[in-house]
Amino acid sequence: MKKTLLLCSILIVCFSQTYGQKVISGISETKYISITRDAPTSKPPYLEIVNNSLIFKDNDSDNKIDATENDTIRFELKNTGLGAGMGITVMISETNNLKGLQFPKEISLGNLDPGKTILVEVPITGLMNLPTSKAGFSIVMNEINGFGTDSVEIEIPTQAFQAPNLVIVDYKVSSQETRNLMKKKPFDLDVLLQNTGQGIATDIKAKLILPLNVLCYSGNEIFQKDILRPGEHITISYNLVATNNYNSLTLPFSVQLKERYGKYAEDKTISLTMNQQVTATKLIVEGAHDQPVAITISSFSSAVDKNIPAIDKKNPYRYALVIGNENYSNTLNAEENVEYARNDAASFRDYALSALGVENQNMFFLVDATAGSMQRKIEQVVELIKRTGSEAELIFNYVGHGYPDEVTKDPYLIPVDVDATNLQSAIKLSEVNKKFGETGAKRITVFLDACFSGGGRNQGLLSARGVRIKPNNENVNGNMVVFAAASGTQVALPYREQKHGMFTYFLLKNIQETNGLFTFGQLADYLKRKVGFESVRINSKPQDPEVQVSPAVENSWRNWTFQ
Repeated sequence: MKKTLLLCSILIVCFSQTYGQKVISGISETKYISITRDAPTSKPPYLEIVNNSLIFKDNDSDNKIDATENDTIRFELKNTGLGAGMGITVMISETNNLKGLQFPKEISLGNLDPGKTILVEVPITGLMNLPTSKAGFSIVMNEINGFGTDSVEIEIPTQAFQAPNLVIVDYKVSSQETRNLMKKKPFDLDVLLQNTGQGIATDIKAKLILPLNVLCYSGNEIFQKDILRPGEHITISYNLVATNNYNSLTLPFSVQLKERYGKYAEDKTISLTMNQQVTATKLIVEGAHDQPVAITISSFSSAVDKNIPAIDKKNPYRYALVIGNENYSNTLNAEENVEYARNDAASFRDYALSALGVENQNMFFLVDATAGSMQRKIEQVVELIKRTGSEAELIFNYVGHGYPDEVTKDPYLIPVDVDATNLQSAIKLSEVNKKFGETGAKRITVFLDACFSGGGRNQGLLSARGVRIKPNNENVNGNMVVFAAASGTQVALPYREQKHGMFTYFLLKNIQETNGLFTFGQLADYLKRKVGFESVRINSKPQDPEVQVSPAVENSWRNWTFQ
């Protein structure tokens, strides 16, 4: 009995002395005294990863660890026990023995009090030698008194290094002040920069090298961008002018490209020529992010806007009146705009000058024309043709809204300052045809990329009210052939992928494919076949072009050519 009391006294003394020194002692199940080296806790912690907090933070959102990429595994660690967690460390290992990964093997978190939560971040870097595979990570939290966690297993795909490729894929020259490049007249040079590689381009720099005596008003000779993902593109716009001291006939511009690695970019030299024709339309491309596995090369324009065939022989008696009405937003009862009408008109103008034999001084071009400007230009062209005589030829191209009178069914061309509620200032198509036909011109060719059923490319005008009116077929006179974009109550539709109207695109496509060597009969058959089929395929709506001819040429028009 005395021995038992003595042993109890010793244990009480030991507990009272060692507890303040954070040393555990006690009796094992075998009744022997056990003294531990680590600090005890009066109450144990309970460490656990918060539900749904474990995530892989990926910089480019492809859910992979990419070579050269810095990513993070993060989670929240919470102590839901009654005591503090002491000397907590995170132990990280990669279980697949994968090369090309850099990460810390151990992260010290210190202590974690009861009820507290801490955010844990494990940085992971993919190195250049990382293969395409899967990384397996094992993460364990150790606690100095043994109250750690079980291991957490994470598997993450890895991606070997993929190189970017920075390229100037297209450029465009435009000016609001001149139709030809000349000294002292500012012009815009827009270049389209695209990452055509499969890797992400970063730390991008584009440096424009100017010829001597050429100034950059926009002040962006050095352009910088942080990142371009695979397939992404961006437009860089330079406002330039050649001073009076510039004496060369050519204007060479060099764009030097660099990216993070210094070897995945191609410099570009753009050579312009003094007096070359420029467009009045400045295009800015805003494209959706292309998928890295299928990169589409971007462009300012459609395929028909490039490689325009050219003929050497011009016809001094051939005139062209081209009108593209797109912006109807300022009318009293604002109509829908006509998609790509400006682009249609500008491209047709270029084809007429290059492939259809029209001389520069015989080209009359209007964009977003008012009623007054349309009337004046029509009268001017009519007067010129009358004075030229029987050798005169006319090409009339109109892109924009058409509209039928709801009572008479007579079709009208709609200027941009006229809306469908008041046709008094609109241009009656029959009167235009009559004026042209009475000129005595040898040939009159009319291309109408408009519909007269009360609808349009953006479904404006009468279509907004769900009404369709079948317009009268206009009697054409003189030596006239009219190519119309649609039949009856159909509407003239866009070809958005090509940035043109469906009718105009295939009109230009035919000229391009034949190098301008086509007959009117062949053109009519081509338009009816291609537009009719592609409109159903692309727009899910029928659009069937029609041809109207005057009695004077009904037996000969199919053999007409522009040669």
